[in-house]
Amino acid sequence: MSARGQKALPLQLVISDSSSFLGTGMTLKFELEEDEKKAFFYGKKIGDVIDGSLIGFAGYTFKITGGSDIAGFPHIKGVPGPGLKQIMRSGPPGYRPRKYKIPKKGGGYKIINLKNVRKKKTVRGEELSEWTRQVNLAILERSGANIKEMSENELANDKILKGIAEKLGKVILKWGFEGITFIGEGESTPLIEKFKELGLDDSAIGKIYFKVGVAVLKNFEKDELKKLLEPLKKLSRKKPPKLGRYIAAVIYTAYEELKEKGNANPDELGEKLANEIVTAMRKSLEGNLEKPKKVPFKIKEGGE
Repeated sequence: MSARGQKALPLQLVISDSSSFLGTGMTLKFELEEDEKKAFFYGKKIGDVIDGSLIGFAGYTFKITGGSDIAGFPHIKGVPGPGLKQIMRSGPPGYRPRKYKIPKKGGGYKIINLKNVRKKKTVRGEELSEWTRQVNLAILERSGANIKEMSENELANDKILKGIAEKLGKVILKWGFEGITFIGEGESTPLIEKFKELGLDDSAIGKIYFKVGVAVLKNFEKDELKKLLEPLKKLSRKKPPKLGRYIAAVIYTAYEELKEKGNANPDELGEKLANEIVTAMRKSLEGNLEKPKKVPFKIKEGGE
């Protein structure tokens, strides 16, 4: 609710690609400004299944998995009504037990672990209302054309599929764009900034993320995606998975070629990276991915 004369706050939607849909685990954020669309949620409860066309996502079916108010108090399934209540919690949402260090008299520390310790916390009931400021949704299904048969333009016109493809591309390409850094005097520069120096702005980089994400969505099934993405989600330079190191090498090689050509075309670069990465992913699944070109994750400036 807003005070008189103040602009009403938008309702934040956090939409997750659940295992019921593509299973990538990607999360997207949208805002609902229209009062009619916001009011659609009032009276709905956690666990309810809703038609996405009523809130601007035609063809999609969602499940309400959670939410919170402007102060961050979470809606809790099983707690009746929309109002604030105090209940005992032993874990999230609403309470995250922590470990504490307490100094000992003789030196050293004693670890106090509050895991499974119940604590009284303020929460909201499971019913959404005008006090709700964030709603968490899981995608259950999508009607319409098969994603593998859709064109890039059709995918780009679908807000959810476009968002998933861009985030998927970002997770994959970070192994080169963010994983490889150039070390200069007192500073380090990620490889993505080097691409920008060659003429690729944020919009062009976004286009490359999208192209790579689309190619991966079109070429792999849900179970294959899960197997491929699990080791790639967390960037680790010390113990990179073979596929992550291979992707880094592909991106660095593309950077070297681009430096020589001096012509940064995001469509061509996106297509090239997408083809090479999809091929590498397929070989990884088959167990015959060759050893990647040796590219260090830290490169001294002047030694490129």
